[in-house]
Amino acid sequence: MIKPKFSVTRCPNNPQRWNVYFNNSTPFDSQSIRKKLEKKQFQVLATTPNILVVRSKEARLTWHIEGLIQVDIYNHSSYDVKDIEHLIKDIFDVDSVKFSGESLG
Repeated sequence: MIKPKFSVTRCPNNPQRWNVYFNNSTPFDSQSIRKKLEKKQFQVLATTPNILVVRSKEARLTWHIEGLIQVDIYNHSSYDVKDIEHLIKDIFDVDSVKFSGESLG
């Protein structure tokens, strides 16, 4: 099971946005990501070759293939760094997420 290392920071210009940076620069496998997010009840809003945008009832994730996830929380007052870390870890703990050279689109 792959458990990538990442860091979480709050966006200084938008208190509802959190940035998740991955230490591994290898792109994510789009099919694996989509399956994980569908299991978590995320709905796909948009895809491009480099970005996947999904949402749940609590958050919208903009997943950049380069290793960045922008997490926009709808109820920002109840979330902190630990909650965002748990959300990201939870996505990876369902099954292993594959890394590859594929694009997200």
